[in-house]
Formats: sequence, structure tokens, C-alpha cells
Amino acid sequence: MVNFFSISLVAYLVGSFPTAYLFVKKFTGRDIKKIGSGNVGAMNTIRALREKSKKLAIVGFLVVLIIDMAKGAFSIFLAHFFLPFNSLALIIAGFFVVLGHNYSIFLKFAGGRGAACLIGILLYLDPFSFMVWGLPMFFCTILFQIILEKVGFETKIDWKKILPIVSIFGKQMAGRFAGLFFGPVALYFYNPQIFLPIAAGTILLLIKNIPRFKSYFLGEKIDGG
Repeated sequence: MVNFFSISLVAYLVGSFPTAYLFVKKFTGRDIKKIGSGNVGAMNTIRALREKSKKLAIVGFLVVLIIDMAKGAFSIFLAHFFLPFNSLALIIAGFFVVLGHNYSIFLKFAGGRGAACLIGILLYLDPFSFMVWGLPMFFCTILFQIILEKVGFETKIDWKKILPIVSIFGKQMAGRFAGLFFGPVALYFYNPQIFLPIAAGTILLLIKNIPRFKSYFLGEKIDGG
């Protein structure tokens, strides 16, 4: 019999599948947890593979991103399939798949930060909700970069070039923090049923980013992945 416990267990195990770790280990023999930011996710996969091959790094990024997104979508699908019209099942599945991704049982409870899993959940529940969730982070990142440049906390970037602009979305932690708060709020007004599953996962994403937030506000270097 499928119940909340079995949904949480399966979602956790699905989330625990260490996509980035296995991909990097397969093609380099190295442990991604000891490379770059140490994050077991798509962005750090690029860093781990680019010395070997830029093409492989791009392929690795896409493979890891897609599979990690699929983990989130699949967990919500299972909850919806076995316990239809049960909002609590969706919340539990969303929380535990991100928990598994961030604290994988296969990596001694190391892992990623959960953003890709959250994106997969959003795209499965309502593709447009990804825009509703993502736009606040986009605008907050840009806004905080401009403000912090003005007050001298951030180094000025060349706003006419693409790469410097893209880089701030990995390193601008003040904007990310604000975006992670306002994104779920925007979702609440767009569709309250989507809000709770995403809010549950977002809490874990915020917790996993606390060390990066601290480093950022102390003026220390932040890895983009």
C-alpha cells in the first residue's frame, strides 16, 4: 500500500542518485566533491570536465541538469499517480527529492543544492510556473549587482558583455537570497497549489546555500557552481 512514508522514501532515494558524481567519476576518475566548489551539480560538472574537453564539459552539464531535473519531476509524478489530488503527497515528494539530492545516502550525505530538482518539479506541475519562480531571482540578481556596485561592495562588471553578466547569476548571493524568497511568494499569487511543494524544497535550497551566503557577505570569494 502506497502511503506518505513510501512516497517520502522513494522520493529521497530518487533524489539521492548522484548524477554529477557518477558522470565525472566515469570520464575523469576524480571525485567532484573535491573539485571547484565541491557541489555535486551541473555547474560544478563543467568545472570538473573542462580541462579534459570543453565539449565533454558542455555535454556533462546538460546530462546532469536534465537528469537532476527529471528526478524532481519523476518524484512528483509518482506522488500524483499513487495519491492523486493529495496536496500533502506533493509537498512530501518535493521536500524529500530535494533532501535526497542535497544529502545523498550514496555520498555519505553530501550532494548538490537542489535547484535543478526544483526546476524539474516546476516544469512538471506547470511549465509557466518556472518563469514565475525564476523572474524574481533574475531581476533581484541584476538589481542587487547594480546597487552593490554603486556602494562599492561589488566589483563593477562590463554590462556590454555577455559572460560577465552570466557570471553574476552564480556569484551574486545577495540577489539569489532575495530571489529565493520572492520566487515562492510570486508562485503563491500565481497558483497556491504549486507554492507549498516548491516552498518545501526552497527551504532546503536556502539551508544548503547558508555557507555561501556567509562567505559572500564576509567579502570572500564565491565559486559560481
